[in-house]
Amino acid sequence: MFRLSTSVATVAVFAVLVFADVYAQGADSPKGDARDLKNFTCKEMMLLSGQDRDLALAIAHGYVLGKKGTTQYSIEALGQITDKFLDHCLDNPKDNALASFEKIAM
Repeated sequence: MFRLSTSVATVAVFAVLVFADVYAQGADSPKGDARDLKNFTCKEMMLLSGQDRDLALAIAHGYVLGKKGTTQYSIEALGQITDKFLDHCLDNPKDNALASFEKIAM
């Protein structure tokens, strides 16, 4: 599981940098297939696969880092958060994914 967590953590760092750049450029409101992570349930998050799940987890990590007001991170810590979150979602599929992630990561 650690290898998956390291991959997710790497994607998280990339996502934080990309979103910071988009935000700095004053991006317009989302269009097309825009999604809102705050509406995802744990079950919906677990049903995502491959890059979709990695990206959703990366966005959640970036969101929490932003709420903490930091850009500093530890890949090992991010991996542990991801593992705890996935375990939580398996046990609580109806929970709100982002709220659960925040609770675990904060």
